[in-house]
This record gives sequence, structure tokens and C-alpha cells, in this order.
Amino acid sequence: LYAPDISHWGDDDEDDDYEPDYPIEDAEQIVNKLNNAPPDDLPPERPPEVALGPFRIPQPPPLTEEETEEHSKGTVRRVFGTMSTLDGTTAAKSAVTGLNRLAASNYDRDAWVTMICRLATRASAGLENGKVKSEGESNQSLSRQAFSISDSIRDTLYMYVVEDFRRRIDIAISWLNEEWYNDQVQLKQDENSVQHYQRWVLKVLDGIVPYLDAKDKVLIRFLSEIPGMNVDILARVKKLARDPERVTLTIQSLQYLLLMRPPVREICIDALEDLWRNYDDAKAPSAKLLTKYRPHVLQEATTNGSTEGMKTE
Repeated sequence: LYAPDISHWGDDDEDDDYEPDYPIEDAEQIVNKLNNAPPDDLPPERPPEVALGPFRIPQPPPLTEEETEEHSKGTVRRVFGTMSTLDGTTAAKSAVTGLNRLAASNYDRDAWVTMICRLATRASAGLENGKVKSEGESNQSLSRQAFSISDSIRDTLYMYVVEDFRRRIDIAISWLNEEWYNDQVQLKQDENSVQHYQRWVLKVLDGIVPYLDAKDKVLIRFLSEIPGMNVDILARVKKLARDPERVTLTIQSLQYLLLMRPPVREICIDALEDLWRNYDDAKAPSAKLLTKYRPHVLQEATTNGSTEGMKTE
């Protein structure tokens, strides 16, 4: 076979000595270059008579109180509009992360509910003065107060829940839990801090109780999951017994609290006793529970009835 001669392949000395030939300028090109050159006696550039500083956009005029209130309400309406569009969507299942979970990490209804509830309860925490208007107080003192974005969110949140409380009762429970928690935190810092939970839990109850029917289990869920229970809340529940068709719902709600919430057992038994004494339609079902939890009340009533009968004879 033919073998090529490769002995000269590594010899690059000839390539290293290569120098390209540049064209030589003629006299006409040299004259043109000299004519275009700047003169040597050119005076220095004069600074501008008006110095241009950095450009800044002027600040917008401050908003009036009416404009601030209107824009704030518009923002709240847009947020709740977004929540309404997410009502029909199902939340995506996520892995349980325990204590490391984030409260609002997805773009779903639950995340918006968490954000809105915390804006309502924590945004103005510690910045409020005075007391919250009580139930029987007139609206004049409330109208004189400054606009509060937190109260605006609370009002809108209340209307949002009451419009469809059977589907949105979980939102009411989450909101009231946030209210109760914030009240406890503020109470530790200032004994005279404004408390919101009591006012809004009663308002939510007043909004949903008139529309409950005899087979509604929403009330039992609501009473079992709200954090604070007191006599005023049970007074709203007892009003259901005025309707004979809803006496069973009232007794079932109190019975559930007796079994599942031992700390409020005494006030629930007091409510049962009040039903037994003052509501004729609730006398028989409440007597069954009083026989177990407070039998001496029935025994005293039986003894008093026998004594009165003997006196009559």
C-alpha cells in the first residue's frame, strides 16, 4: 500500500512568518483624512446654560377620606368576586405536611378565605380605640367612627356567609376562629382591647337561625366547631324552641354539646332546664335529658305538684 509522507506536517514555520500586505494610501486619501480632522485651535465645549437634573414623577395628590373609603370597598368587592368564582371549584389534594404546612399556598378558595379572614382580624389589631358597639346600642356612635377596612371586610364576609350559609358554614367557622384567637392575643397585651368575637358570632347566629329547618345539621356543626360558647349563644339556640317543628333540633344541639364539649356542660344543662320550665313543646324531650343530668329538678317539681294537690283537696 502507498504510505503518504507526513514528515512535513508539523512544520509550521512558514505559516508563522506570513504577514498580510495592506494597501498603501495614496496622496489623495491622506489629504482627505487631514481635511476631516478637527482643528487644533477648537475652543472647549461650553457647559449648558440650564443644568438638567434627574427626572422624577410628581407625587399624586392625597386621597380624601371619601375616596379612600370608596377605593377600599372596591378592593374588598373584587376580592370577594374572586372567591365567588372559586366556589364551584374543588380543592386539589395535597400531601399532609403537618406543622410545616402553609396556610395559603394554593390559588384556591381556602387560600383566599384564610387571607381574607386574617386581613379582617389582624390587619388593624392593636390600632383600634374605644369599644365595639353593643347589640342594643344605636348606630350614631358607629357612624362617627373612622372608616375601618377590617370592619368593611367583616361586613362583606358576613353577607357572603349568610347568602348561602349551608355551603359556606366552614368559612364562618374559620372566620370566627380567627376572631377568637386574635381577641385572646390582644387581651394578653391590653385588658381594654376591643373584642370582636362575641359580636360577630351572635350576628352570624341571628342571620342563619331564622332560616333553619327541622332537619338542618348545620347548627350542630356550627356550635361544635366555634371556639367560644357562652349563655348568650345558647339563648339564640333556645329561641328555636318557640317553633314546635324545631324543638327537636334545639334538643339535639344541646345534647351534642353535652356529650362533646364538657367545659360548657353546666350552661347547657341550665338551658335544658329553662326549656323544661318555660317551653311547653320542649318539656317532654328536655325532661329525658334532665333525668340523667339534673334529676333533682324533676323530683322537686313532682314533690311540689303533689303538695299543691294535697292542699287543694
